[in-house]
Amino acid sequence: MAWTTAQDVVDAWIGVDAPTDDFLLDLWIGKAEREIRFRVPDLQARIDAEAELIPPVIDLQDAAVDVTVSMVTRVFRNPEGIRQTNSTTGPFTESATYGGDLPGGLVLTGDELAKLQGVRTHGAFTIDMIPSTSPFSSAYVPFAGWL
Repeated sequence: MAWTTAQDVVDAWIGVDAPTDDFLLDLWIGKAEREIRFRVPDLQARIDAEAELIPPVIDLQDAAVDVTVSMVTRVFRNPEGIRQTNSTTGPFTESATYGGDLPGGLVLTGDELAKLQGVRTHGAFTIDMIPSTSPFSSAYVPFAGWL
């Protein structure tokens, strides 16, 4: 089941040169969604489970659309996979550097993968080292004495 449409990519596009070839967009959307399903095999089942709730929840499906749009946008913004470009005219130089491990590649970033896997990043847990028999413990109950 496809989550993303070509219009989703066009609507999210920032700046000029938005892609106009819906066939090509659909082709790359399909590739991106297959990569997502490969990396997060239970994603569709979790999306379906959210949709069956009353009222239906579409947060995970929206996240899947957002990630797919981001992946496809990276490919369309830098289809040649160029790391850095420089252009010099007279005394003026213009340069652009593309980030990421694979610029222009159809890849999931760690943050995108975490969004889809439901990984929550929390701080470390704590263990109360004060015994419950200590008067400094929040669970302290005074000893009533021997009965």
